[in-house]
Amino acid sequence: MDWLEDPGIPTTLGGRPEASGRLRVLVADDTRLVAEALMFSLETDPKLEAIGYALDGWEALDYIATLEPDVVVVGPRLTGFDPLEFSRVAHELFPDVLLITLCERLVPEVVEAAYAIGVADCLPVTRSVDELLRSISDARTRRQRFERGRHPAAGRPTLTLVEPGEADARP
Repeated sequence: MDWLEDPGIPTTLGGRPEASGRLRVLVADDTRLVAEALMFSLETDPKLEAIGYALDGWEALDYIATLEPDVVVVGPRLTGFDPLEFSRVAHELFPDVLLITLCERLVPEVVEAAYAIGVADCLPVTRSVDELLRSISDARTRRQRFERGRHPAAGRPTLTLVEPGEADARP
């Protein structure tokens, strides 16, 4: 069954109705080529609506306030903020927005810090677009089930962590 068609899960996120039934996604990364490539990749999924991109952290916060995305994909580089600091501020200001952070490597301390500040998922940039799309849908499902009391608060995605010097590969 498709994650958007599950009749047990309402089509709202954070109390705001999804008028089109599609998740509105904003991309935040300081490299225009990366941001545009992510936007194009997100548009391949009919359940997602790529609504824009920001090239620095301050612009991203402004766009979150004005465009009201459901999800923000935060790239590994973001002018004006460290991506983790940006995620902390964004989560404090907009707690209903799901934050998916992309990082150069999955370092256990960084991943734990990301989850502690409210990031919904943390992926290395070496993963595929399909895995990013799956991460977004899984984060949405976890949020909805948690809001409905069907998922434990401690639930979060399974991580594949790598040690320094190891290749980041999916098991």
